[in-house]
Amino acid sequence: MVQSVTGGRRGRGGRVTAVSSPIGRGLEAVPPRWNLCDEVNTRVDGSTQAAPHVGVEESRVPPTHKRGRGLAKGTKFDRLRRLGKIPLDIKDDHIGPSCENAMIFTGRVSWIIKVQADMTHASWSVVSPKEKDELIDHVKADFVLDWTRLNHRETVMMALADKYNAFHYELHKEYLKYSTHEEALSGGTSLVEKPIWECLCQRWASNTFKDISQRNKCNRQKQRVKHTGGRKSFVRILEEKRETTPNLVAFYKEVYWSRKKGKFINATSKHNYNLMVEKLNEKEPDEDEDDADAAEEVFKKVLGQKSGNAQDISSYVLAPDNLSSMM
Repeated sequence: MVQSVTGGRRGRGGRVTAVSSPIGRGLEAVPPRWNLCDEVNTRVDGSTQAAPHVGVEESRVPPTHKRGRGLAKGTKFDRLRRLGKIPLDIKDDHIGPSCENAMIFTGRVSWIIKVQADMTHASWSVVSPKEKDELIDHVKADFVLDWTRLNHRETVMMALADKYNAFHYELHKEYLKYSTHEEALSGGTSLVEKPIWECLCQRWASNTFKDISQRNKCNRQKQRVKHTGGRKSFVRILEEKRETTPNLVAFYKEVYWSRKKGKFINATSKHNYNLMVEKLNEKEPDEDEDDADAAEEVFKKVLGQKSGNAQDISSYVLAPDNLSSMM
């Protein structure tokens, strides 16, 4: 005796029709299933039967899987670069862009160093002028810059120097991951080609480099003040905080004040700020000098001058009288 269990098949007009499956001795029960209206109906006995023709309206069947987004189509730099050179807002007498494209600029400079620069040099200071000019041309090709202005040139030069030395530091950390010099030579890294890596390893293994590294480590430990701005440059923070920090003295507190602890990050930063406030209060009012100029004068007196720039924050704010000395 053969029994039947009713399954279903989508027929013309989207209606569901029954499909019978025989169940008897020696035959296992076949669970009901649904066939799309334009599929070939496969019966239990192995024979096939073509489904009736369906029109456009009847064939609207939802997809069986969700479509994904696919691969990413380029970075923000690529999207902006297609429109032309990327504009940068570099304020007068400031070094570094203070606009929404600042991170794109630093990221691109980092990419140029990693792809185009010869990393066999010990540092940026010993890179030949010809090589530096080639790297500068790569930057100028991507961004809108006024090369007649000193602070625009300094912005590019400082960015290249910073990223070159930072990449050297990153490569040295890869070297230190190995237990021995021999392991480092054989292991290598994917960041640079093998000949460059071998040249760097030989330098890092030398006594001269080890002595310099130890001296630099001691100097970093003597650093009295560390700011709380993270990866952002001072000039960018200064631009973002322009409304809440009307002068450099107020800005000093902004970048050296810990909101988490509710106090200055250390005694030195607190002392510097209090000294600036004290000297600012002692100044006699001057009709020809506004508050911002008075604060900048006090700021530089307290922190001092270094290589033509005020130390710490104002290393990104060029001293107008010393612009020519930085070339």
